[in-house]
Amino acid sequence: MIESIKNNLRGIILMASSALFASFGQMFWKMFHTEGVWALILGFVLYACGALIMIIAYRHGKLSILQPMLCLSYVFAIFIAVFILQEQMSPLKLAGILVVIFGVIMIAGGDEPKREDL
Repeated sequence: MIESIKNNLRGIILMASSALFASFGQMFWKMFHTEGVWALILGFVLYACGALIMIIAYRHGKLSILQPMLCLSYVFAIFIAVFILQEQMSPLKLAGILVVIFGVIMIAGGDEPKREDL
């Protein structure tokens, strides 16, 4: 498991960053209704940055490891909602966050070993 994370670490970090940018972009899209057009534009810029980071991330790891990392955007979105938008955190949401994080860790560490490692 540790070896898989080590082999894909740069891609994992980039993909998590991509999910974070996308989550903040979506937050600004939500704020558009109260903050105006600047929030909409900033949301598009952040979302585009996330997409570019995602493209770069694919150069540094396996697709089967990196693509599921985008699920972290759900986790980031809930934290943004709670800490920035002052929404409530329910026990069910907390349980969902833990399940998503556990799944992401399991997928990141689930890379098959190389033949020469066997």
